[in-house]
Amino acid sequence: MNIKVKLIIVLCTMSLVESFAEPRGWGMGVGTFDSDWGVQARKDFMFGEERQYAIDLQAGLYNQKKWTGRFNADFHYIFMPKSAFSLYPLAGLNFSLQDGRNRWGANIGGGMLVDINADTSLFLEAKYVAGDWSGYGITLGIYF
Repeated sequence: MNIKVKLIIVLCTMSLVESFAEPRGWGMGVGTFDSDWGVQARKDFMFGEERQYAIDLQAGLYNQKKWTGRFNADFHYIFMPKSAFSLYPLAGLNFSLQDGRNRWGANIGGGMLVDINADTSLFLEAKYVAGDWSGYGITLGIYF
């Protein structure tokens, strides 16, 4: 499957998610991927009867000897979604871009959310990316 078909599938999925999911809000974080630091912006879309499922779209910029763009689409199953503290496993896709080279991967990991108030939450997420550019990442941030 060529890259144009993959991008069309991702864009169609993103447009469908917005039509049946409730947006959680925007998030910002700092993190590391294989000891290289960067920043990340994210947007969650929650769905399900108790809002126990989420699709998380992420875009990050990391300095890995050269600047690297990392884009992720992850599925979360949220344990205890109505609680002020919740945990979730995640699985998803990773797309990385550095010097015009594209690399694809699959994400697996988990995270936790801590609600500060109705609109603000802290998150901590750890994941492993397997694929063309394998490695470990951890991100700490805030939803607002």
